[in-house]
Amino acid sequence: MPYSLLAIAVGAVLGAWLRWGIGQWLNPLSVSLPFGTLTANLLGAFIVGLATAWLANSTLGPNIKLLLVTGFCGALTTFSTFSLEMLDLLQRTRLMAALTGIAVHVGGSLICAALGLACYDWWANR
Repeated sequence: MPYSLLAIAVGAVLGAWLRWGIGQWLNPLSVSLPFGTLTANLLGAFIVGLATAWLANSTLGPNIKLLLVTGFCGALTTFSTFSLEMLDLLQRTRLMAALTGIAVHVGGSLICAALGLACYDWWANR
């Protein structure tokens, strides 16, 4: 159990640092769509897909999955910030921006997770 908690904690620290850095870099680029949050969510979805496929076919222990998926991607991706940003757009009566943001986040995350799985399949079968 202590190694599991340590793996999650290390992954979470790294994921949170990356999410913060991406937000600092990209969120100032647009008022309508916070690109930092979007980038973090899409990148996290891709990594979850890739890591899940890779680890399903790996002899690495379960703590690596806890580090990468639960810790790192759990801290990197942010449903709560996404929700707050979309609510802010709705409160400012920016309906189209909010609907676009919701579609891009949710649809893009599904596509990126599928791409992560597909990239592993391509790499494993080349």
